[in-house]
Amino acid sequence: MAAEDNGVAEKPAIVRVRAGLLLLLALILFCVSAGRFVATQFSLNWVWGLIVALVVAGLVGFALSRLTRKVYFLISALITLLTTYLAYDFLRGAMDWSTTMSLLCALVPFAVLAAAFWDFRQLKLEVARWLNSP
Repeated sequence: MAAEDNGVAEKPAIVRVRAGLLLLLALILFCVSAGRFVATQFSLNWVWGLIVALVVAGLVGFALSRLTRKVYFLISALITLLTTYLAYDFLRGAMDWSTTMSLLCALVPFAVLAAAFWDFRQLKLEVARWLNSP
């Protein structure tokens, strides 16, 4: 309150538990896996693997920052629907569950991914606002 009374705006708090952090964790795991894969393929040590992982993380971050809202939602919808179908297909085919039970259980990854993608978009916008605030 005192900072607002003086005309100085405080930075909003950015640290809190979010569903989008699951997606961020998945992106970090992807970058680390890519770095390890490249280092293994070229018989490099772990330092080079870490460097490749950081480069991949930078490229992923740059690509995510440049996506338009429509493209982001299209990509997230495709990934969510594909994952839902794969869960349904696995439960129906490999597990030999009934159609109804497979469909009901496939709604769980649908809901989790949809929430994670939605919250990740909000988290990305919130981080951008937080970084640009005075």
